[in-house]
Amino acid sequence: MKRSPLRVIALVDDPDVARAIEHVVGEEGDVLERAPSIEHAVSAASSHRVDVAFVELAAEGGAALALCSHLPSLSPGLVVHGIVHKNDLDRGAEALSLGATGVMVSPPTGDAIARALSDVKVESERRNEVNLLEQKLARERKRLETYDRLVRFARGATPSDAVRTIVDGVAQLSGAKGVALYATFGGGENERVRLAALGSAADWPASSAPADLARFVQVRHARVLPLVTVAGELGFLVLDQPSTAHEGELSNLADLAAAMLSLVDRHDHVDESVRVFSSRQFRSVAERMLSLAGRHDRRSAVLAISLPDGDRPGRREEATLEISDIVRNTDALCGSEDGDLLVFLPETNGIGAHACRRRILARLSGERRARPKGNVVRTQDPRSKAPPIAIGVATFPHDGTSLKRLVKAARVRADDDARSPVHTLSLDSLGLREVVDALIARPMLDAGPRSPYPLDIACTALFSLVGRACREALRGGEASVLTTLQPGLGVAAAARQVVTPKVLDVRGEAGCSDVEAIVVEAEHGHWVCCGRVVGERFRGVHAADPLLADVLGRQMLAMGGSRAG
Repeated sequence: MKRSPLRVIALVDDPDVARAIEHVVGEEGDVLERAPSIEHAVSAASSHRVDVAFVELAAEGGAALALCSHLPSLSPGLVVHGIVHKNDLDRGAEALSLGATGVMVSPPTGDAIARALSDVKVESERRNEVNLLEQKLARERKRLETYDRLVRFARGATPSDAVRTIVDGVAQLSGAKGVALYATFGGGENERVRLAALGSAADWPASSAPADLARFVQVRHARVLPLVTVAGELGFLVLDQPSTAHEGELSNLADLAAAMLSLVDRHDHVDESVRVFSSRQFRSVAERMLSLAGRHDRRSAVLAISLPDGDRPGRREEATLEISDIVRNTDALCGSEDGDLLVFLPETNGIGAHACRRRILARLSGERRARPKGNVVRTQDPRSKAPPIAIGVATFPHDGTSLKRLVKAARVRADDDARSPVHTLSLDSLGLREVVDALIARPMLDAGPRSPYPLDIACTALFSLVGRACREALRGGEASVLTTLQPGLGVAAAARQVVTPKVLDVRGEAGCSDVEAIVVEAEHGHWVCCGRVVGERFRGVHAADPLLADVLGRQMLAMGGSRAG
């Protein structure tokens, strides 16, 4: 690339120095402008680009020294070299402090002047190279980001989303004013249909015969990129005035777009009449629904159902059929995924997912009211010590934004579910009084994060604890609160400060006159607290256990206490 000559101004009173500068600048092929005064130098720097200034610091009674500061501010990048006499070297130090790049002793040699000009040229070339490298790096980063987005999006994209992403990516990389994607249906003389368009291509024909479209493209001087795979031509991209700087990328981009469309078209067909999917189909459906949920700010959930290892033969298949009878038509069920049953629940928040968990658990545990009429199955006694059925729940986006993370979180919670104190203490078959007494007697169990923790605090502290728990529950969205009623600063009064709880008065039941209990169900978790009020103190336990929340809530409602609010 040819370098433009430097523009040099010189404010010099000494004629010998002026001739030396003029000679060297001319030899270097640069342009010199003599400045007879400070005003002329300032005007020149203000009106056009100036690269180098030679200033005799003693000129105009020493006032020229100020140009070391003024000129660079008027012409960014300008380099000032001061010229001083041997008996006036102090001015050189002042010039450097004001912003001069260098100082020459008068009379300067031709080599010194040439070196000053050469340094400016070298720095200018270095800046140009850095700018070019930064531009190339930005283009390469943009290209890789677009490629990565196209590849990642192709896995779970619907056809309409895929074509929009392709058109957007091609427009970004090609620099075209407009991009349109036309599909080829059946080949031959069938009409070409525009699937997506951007920019100036938005007004192009929505459908057209091949010959008419070819003439239109020729008139527009547009560029056509065929999208061809092994199976044949899928369509073509039409680019309106693409940038010639990206010519080498267009063929690669067309190949990637064709592969992406081929991948989207090759998604396994899912028979809507089949309620149980294979592992691969389940992942495909779930990842696609998660992608939609993320774009539209919706909720989804995953259930991991762990059945006991020693269950009777055929129990897993039976459980799969029972679950498929419970879940909605829009839900996805995977019959076997590394030993667990998985259920994907689109458009379902955390509270809805736990409601589904309770229905599935009730059906698999053999509760008659959870089973359709006429479907009688002999099940184990609830008091038996058979290994429990464990169900873990994970919600999007609280517990993760990918299917892998959601399944992992659900499985961890299923393991915690199997170690719940509800199973250890056989709480499911006890009444409210017995549940509270059992938890107070054995508050600390090896139940991991769901182990109940003992509380022995003043009632005022309990009031503060419950209020804080209710506020935390609302942080994630919807929340449901169920409490008992006691006079004074009880859990019901604390909950009413934050939410509108369902309050039950169970004081009339045997052994429950001093019982305090609260069940908080939120988007991102459960919290229960129960115990007895003795004087001005509360003695009980609290835990983050959905199963314990189910038991307490069910027993409180089963007591038939009067509704107090």
